[in-house]
Amino acid sequence: MFFLTSEQTRLLKRFSILMLIYSLLRIGFYFYHLPTYRLFTQEEIFQSFFLGIRFDIAAILLVNSPVIILSFISTQKSFFLFFERLLFILLNSIAILVAVDDFELFHFMGKRLSYDLFVITDDIFDQLPQLILNFWYLPLFSILFGLVFYHFDRKYFPTQIVRTTWLSHFAGVFLLGFSFIGIRGGLQHKSINVQSAFVQGKNELGHLVLNSPYHFLRTLKNEPKKKLQFFKNDDEAKTIILNSREFRENFIGKENANIVLIILESFSSEYIEKGYAPFLKELINKGAYFNQHLANGRRSIESLPSILCGLPSLLTEPISKSIYSGNKFSCFPKHLKKAGYTNYFFHAGARGTMGFESYTLANGFDKYFSREDYGDKDFDGTWGIFDLPYLQYVSEKISEIKGPFLAGVFTLSSHQPYKIPEEFKGKFPKGNLEIHESIGYTDYSLRKFFESIENKSWFKNTYFIITADHSQKVETKKYSNIVGRYRVPLLITGPGITGQNKVRVTQHSDIPKTVLDLLEIGGDLPATSVSVFNEDKGAAINFADGATYFMVTDNFVFTLDTKQEFDWESGSLSEKTPDSGLLLKAYLQYFINGLINNNLSL
Repeated sequence: MFFLTSEQTRLLKRFSILMLIYSLLRIGFYFYHLPTYRLFTQEEIFQSFFLGIRFDIAAILLVNSPVIILSFISTQKSFFLFFERLLFILLNSIAILVAVDDFELFHFMGKRLSYDLFVITDDIFDQLPQLILNFWYLPLFSILFGLVFYHFDRKYFPTQIVRTTWLSHFAGVFLLGFSFIGIRGGLQHKSINVQSAFVQGKNELGHLVLNSPYHFLRTLKNEPKKKLQFFKNDDEAKTIILNSREFRENFIGKENANIVLIILESFSSEYIEKGYAPFLKELINKGAYFNQHLANGRRSIESLPSILCGLPSLLTEPISKSIYSGNKFSCFPKHLKKAGYTNYFFHAGARGTMGFESYTLANGFDKYFSREDYGDKDFDGTWGIFDLPYLQYVSEKISEIKGPFLAGVFTLSSHQPYKIPEEFKGKFPKGNLEIHESIGYTDYSLRKFFESIENKSWFKNTYFIITADHSQKVETKKYSNIVGRYRVPLLITGPGITGQNKVRVTQHSDIPKTVLDLLEIGGDLPATSVSVFNEDKGAAINFADGATYFMVTDNFVFTLDTKQEFDWESGSLSEKTPDSGLLLKAYLQYFINGLINNNLSL
């Protein structure tokens, strides 16, 4: 193109060749793992290849970002040209080496290559001799590629002296803009990440969408965990868990019943207790209410892994954003989907908010409905659609789902800045905290939602599970402590469930096992998920403020080396006394090492 400089033209030609190479690598990965991928339909495989295009673009731009910068330096000095070409070949040869070697490493890791490979050194070094002996040709292929690519680049992509014009400067700005858009995967609300590759809902297809250079680079900034060794081996930790918890089913549920899972935004149990949510207080009398329930995190983005997959938030970053996001997890929507359920998820926020869409689609949901599906009407001006009209929209959509179904609903209006529609201002108690009025509005919206569905044909055959993503501002001593800050409601109503308060400790990660128990569906789940209907004393694990691991069970709070008595009514904690924290340590070793080994099961 006449308005491009020689460097810009060469850059575009190089990237075109790299796009072809990355497509060939995906084809190679597909055939290398053909026994796995022949189980999927041609349409699913084609869709994976199509979805992979933007991950290839992002990977190529990330790998070549130094080369892109150098392309803006217009010079014919031989040393500079040699260095620029050598850098281009070196960076891309390493990327190809990573991609090709990962063909076989994938068998060991169960996911695309990430930095945590260098943490699991025992297994890698034990297997290194036989890996070199049996798969010597994989790195050799990459080295040969580098040599061939160098001579190809030198012959077909030479530089020529071309006078720069204002058009070429404009083209340079355009290329920079395109690079930025390409790295973030498009102009959508949030940039793509590893979890975005798993929207087809099947782990194997997600890894076909990804490419290894992208996965490695995107997880490089995440700090990997080191294996824990509180006990001699992981089996010993599992034995302690099995001897301390009750995993046997203890509830006669109802096969093919529907599930409506409602996750309330920023909703502490204190708000119900103080009277700001009268409808929920009424609903407690009709179902099983667990008043010692704890969220497994303090942020919305941490709630879905816990609630859907039984994964408490025990890392310094959300699991969905960690280097373990590509792991194979067993989530209850996946088990329901296998049992013939249709799974929809509703959130009134913008598509891409907090990665909810990609996470739900990756873990068993068929469709995700966002603010864009609803339209611009009833927009709160900040986050999304007000709760009242959106929950009415949800009730209509749910009635269209072919049963049996799972409907996940995440409310929005009680999120900061706690905005409610003008016509409802002054109708709910303002209380002492700015959140209280919006809590009343969300509670009212929930009442109207139930009124709109109580005469639907599917209503009596449905279990409703109501909880919150995390707590928010609180005002009493009872909730202003290390335990109270995590206390959120858990209410379950439906066939065979009578109104009663359940006095036992429960946590978000117990919900997956509870759902399978309610529906009498079998399925492997992590040991961090125990049905709330089992004869178990209960336990909840948290990573307080990303600094202190603690476990709550009965009336005690355990850390790794202390124990305190906790009064659920006053919120008082006794003096710390030395304790081994045996069950907490067992759970941590089981969970962290299970993430590292990509094997979270009993």
